[in-house]
Amino acid sequence: MDDARSKILLVEPEPMVLERVLRALVDRFDAQITCVPTAEECLEIEEDDPHDLIIAEVELPDMDGLDLARDILALRRVPIILLADNAAFDDAVDAMRVGASDLFAKPFPVSALLESVDRALEGGRTRQRHRMRYQQMRKLLKQILRERRDLNERIELICRDFVGAHRRLVDRVVKIEPGRS
Repeated sequence: MDDARSKILLVEPEPMVLERVLRALVDRFDAQITCVPTAEECLEIEEDDPHDLIIAEVELPDMDGLDLARDILALRRVPIILLADNAAFDDAVDAMRVGASDLFAKPFPVSALLESVDRALEGGRTRQRHRMRYQQMRKLLKQILRERRDLNERIELICRDFVGAHRRLVDRVVKIEPGRS
């Protein structure tokens, strides 16, 4: 994810808002941006081609944006920023309960949205780095455990050889000096 372009999915049925947000995103980020007007299209795209960030309208024609966020977050963890007309305090609380990264009430300052997008993408990159580090650590741990098990088996064989050699030596000494034992 560090080397690849970020992928943003923008779910907005209103052409004017879509154009404004899209222009701002294109100007600020070197990202692959996909735009869809409905929740159904969002879910289809997200299922086949997951994105690093989803920006979605709360009032979509085919589904509530909070339900969309809930459905997406049930599939996988991805930052979701919601846009709402006349958002109330309860809407913000519901958005946070669902797991949305942020909620912006229209009209919103584009600069604030861009800062939120930046934070969300950076958080995703950080999670990806942690996930990769975790996977590397697990791989190393498995290798260390396998090597330790092999080493223990070798040590056990060496100990058996020493015990066997000691017994043979004792047997020889006893045969050579029968009266001394």
